[in-house]
Amino acid sequence: MQLDNPLWHYISAVYSRPGVEATCLEAQRLGLQVNSLLFCGWLAQQRKIYVSNLFNAVETQWRDPLLKPLRSLRYQLRELKLSQSGLTQCYESMKETELALEKVDIAMLWQASHALPVVTAPVDTADLARQNMLLYARSVSLEKDDLYQVCCESLVQLIR
Repeated sequence: MQLDNPLWHYISAVYSRPGVEATCLEAQRLGLQVNSLLFCGWLAQQRKIYVSNLFNAVETQWRDPLLKPLRSLRYQLRELKLSQSGLTQCYESMKETELALEKVDIAMLWQASHALPVVTAPVDTADLARQNMLLYARSVSLEKDDLYQVCCESLVQLIR
């Protein structure tokens, strides 16, 4: 598994842009995965279309059993550290562990993306990013949520 890969560099760079983090965290609150949304944008730049069945294993074998529970625990610890001194180091360690799991998640997405063909017809990258995000949202049954649509459109504009 190649942890240092082009998708990791793309997501790291894009996430640090103004407005992207807040938009991604709002989308995450709605039930979408930040890495998957940014992956959809990266796929568009690679001229590739999101195909959910290629990425289901990331969700079922990695995110559901490991990443999501750790994130939930970190959120609980974040609240506890506000009222109990001495938990800051534990919280920071958990954040580092979550980032390491995110990096594996991204590497798994990147590796799976190699199976996708490149779109050869002329295509607008922003339109393809929208299409990819819609396909991803359908795969998690959120495509009809108005807030999701606002988040995705904002994200498409921010990552251009």
